[in-house]
Order: sequence, then structure tokens, then C-alpha cells
Amino acid sequence: MKIRSDIVQMYRDIHSWVGILAGLFLFVAFYAGSISIFESSLQNWLTTPPDLPAPVAMKQVPELMHKAFTAYPEAQREYKIVLSPTHSLPARLIWPVKAGQRHAGPTEMVAAALAPDGHLITVKYKPSEVAHFIDKLHENVGLPVFMPFSRWFMGIVTLLYAIALVSGVIIFLPLLAKNLFALRLVQGTWKKWLDIHNLLGVFSLPFHIVIALSSVLFAYYGVIYDVQSAMFSAPEPIPHHIAAHRMAQSIAPLAPVEIVEALAKQAPGFVPDVLDYATAEKNELTLRIIGHDERYMMRGPAGGLAELDPWSGKILSADYMPGLQSRSFGILTTFVALHFGSFGGITVKIGYVILGFAGAFLFYSGNRLWLISRYRKEQKNGATEPGMGTKLLTRLTYGSIFGCISGISVIIGIGLLSSYSGSFLTVSLLYYGVFCACLCVSFLVPDRLRIRILGTWSFIATVLVLFVVLYKYL
Repeated sequence: MKIRSDIVQMYRDIHSWVGILAGLFLFVAFYAGSISIFESSLQNWLTTPPDLPAPVAMKQVPELMHKAFTAYPEAQREYKIVLSPTHSLPARLIWPVKAGQRHAGPTEMVAAALAPDGHLITVKYKPSEVAHFIDKLHENVGLPVFMPFSRWFMGIVTLLYAIALVSGVIIFLPLLAKNLFALRLVQGTWKKWLDIHNLLGVFSLPFHIVIALSSVLFAYYGVIYDVQSAMFSAPEPIPHHIAAHRMAQSIAPLAPVEIVEALAKQAPGFVPDVLDYATAEKNELTLRIIGHDERYMMRGPAGGLAELDPWSGKILSADYMPGLQSRSFGILTTFVALHFGSFGGITVKIGYVILGFAGAFLFYSGNRLWLISRYRKEQKNGATEPGMGTKLLTRLTYGSIFGCISGISVIIGIGLLSSYSGSFLTVSLLYYGVFCACLCVSFLVPDRLRIRILGTWSFIATVLVLFVVLYKYL
């Protein structure tokens, strides 16, 4: 395909500058995002389960609920019935110490169980914050997650990412047939990094298009959600007067095992994981079923959800339920699922991890190319060493990239070795402490030692995590 050389040069300049501006943020987003594909599994690994008797059978759950709510009446405001307990959901019945924090990440919980003699046992525990922090690091493209503008900044980076994709395709098209499979590893540093960058970019282009489009959706989700709510009305919930009448008449909701049976009749193939109860306005009891169905695209990283009537078991809303969504909600779910890899089971997730790490390396190679090209131009103009701007960007590139790798490895390693889950702030300070230390090393050590020191440290930190995993779980 022939494109005028001046047009190709213009897009080459756009690609270079957009890439260097967004590349470091995108490296963090892709590296952390690859790990957060398995956020639920990582959280289970890093959470020390409380010492409790084995979960009761589902038929005994009403007895457990009665004893727990008699001892802790406040638990009725918000509680979960766990169908498949894990380390982070370790008991059949759990509730938050402080209600109203459904979307605040891991919070301190109370887990309840029955002893062999039938008396109630409760234990406070808190799931690990590490996996949640890594996911937030991915969402906020490496910025401190408590910054209120980080989500909007992520949207700007995503738009730059889309521009880089378009401009990269345009400059590569004239050389597509010649350089598609080129990999010149022994013909100079610049050619080596160019071929690696082109190879990764071309063959993972569909993946990057999907991630770019879905990232824009997440960045401006609040605006999009308002439009979605205005255009696509959800099914009406049970009227408040009916719910209030039921409460006044002391009509008991269905037992959890009956809820599961009613759901199975309406949505065969949907596997419920958690029954999430809460008391809303006017003392109305609400029920959300969180589960998964790998035959369909799913709205969240770990599955979807449905709203049910706690008294009849009838599905009230299936807007976020795989397999039963309307076409309009299904379109948005497709974008979300393609971003998270929440379809097709473990095979797709492993594929997303590989593509994510390859994407991170794509941005690293792009920055290397930019730095090499810039120094070459300076040499042609008579410079004997890199200019101040080139030095600054070189130090930022290596410091931030190796800082990200090292920081994530350190917080995972400490999370595996320590039974203390730590607060979100503690995990944040530990990560950014390591990150800033790597930046300082990058700015202070000589050029010839920078990659050697930072690369060795990142490699050791990451390999030690693998050894800790092998030691702890094998």
C-alpha cells in the first residue's frame, strides 16, 4: 500500500510524541492489569482465613442465621450467604463490621459458623488489600489512587493510546509486506527494538483496539451510565407498599436453599456464588445474586449478578445477568467482558495475561525506540552526549518501569509472607516507596549501571515471589 512520504512522516511524528507521553502510564496499566485478571484468585492467596469450623450445610443456614441475628441484630442490615466459601469469603454467613461499604473494596468482616455442639462462633477478619490495590493501580494508570482526577486523566491517556494505535498502523502500512515478519536481532540496537515493537504491535492490534475502546468506556462511565439509565429503563422492583406489607405481616423470606432452587428453574446454567442481602429504604429487604455463567459474556471480572425477590425467588432485574440481558445492556456488557476477559473460562484469562504483558513490553520497546532515535538526532547535530531532555526521559522511563515491576512484586511477596492483610494506605505507601526508590536510583546512578542495577533488582524481587508461592503452596 502506497502512502505519501510526507503523510507517513507526519504520522510517525505523532506516533512518537503520543507514545512517549502516554507510554509510561500505559506500561503500568498493562502490567498491573495483566495481574488483576486473576484478582479474585490473588486475593484468596493473600488472605489468611480465620480459624473457624467447617461451613454448615445449606439446609442449616436458617439455623445459623437465626443464632447470628439474635446475637448480632445489626447484621441483618447487610449480610451475605456464601455458596462456595474461599479464603476471602471463609464462612457460610458473613457481614461487614460497618454496613454500607459494598463498593469500597475489601472491608473488615465478621464470619459466622456453628460449632459441632451447635453454638455460634464468630470471628472478625479482613481480606487482603493487595489485589484490590493492583487493580486500582491499573485503573488509575499508575497515579496515586486517592487522586480525585485520576480517572479523568486515565481517559486522556486512553485517547492518546487510541491516537498512537491509528498513527502506528498508518506508518507501518507501506512496509507491511516487507517487514511483517522481520526480526533483525543482530543488526543494531535501533533495528532490533523497531522489529520487536512492530511485531508485537501488528499481531496484538485487535486486542489493543478492544482495550482502547473499552477503556474510554470506563474512564467516562459515569456519563455513559446516566445516558444508559435514561435510554434503557430497568424492570420495576417490587413496590414499596408490597415489601412493607410483607415485613409488617412477618412473612419470612425464602430460605437460601429455596432461593437457589428457584433461580435454577429460571436461569439454568447460571452458577450462584453469593447471596447478597441488604435492607434498603423503608426497611425493604433486597437480594442480589452474584454468580457466573461462562457460556456468555459477563459484566464483571468475576461474573454477573441478578436482583431477586427474597420472598418468591422471582428474578426482578437481569440487566447484569449473563444470558438474560436485553440487547442494549448486552452491547455494553460485551465491551466490559472484552476488557476483563470475563468469558470463555481460564483459557481466555491466560491468553489475556500473555497479551497484557506483551502490551506492557510494547510500550517499553516504544520508549526505547524514541530515546535511541532522539539521541541519534542529537549526535547528527554534533552532540557528544544526550541532551537534558533525553536524559530526563531516559531516567523516568527506566525508573518508572522497573519501579512498577519491583513495587508490585514486593507487595505481593510481603502479602504472601505476612498474615497481616494491612490497610489500603499501608499497601499504597509500600508500593510507592519502592517505586520512588527505583526512580531515585535511576536519577542517581551512572548511565552504564542504570539498567543493570534496576533490572537485577526487579528480576530478584519477581523471582523471590515465585519461590515464595512454590514454598507456600507446594
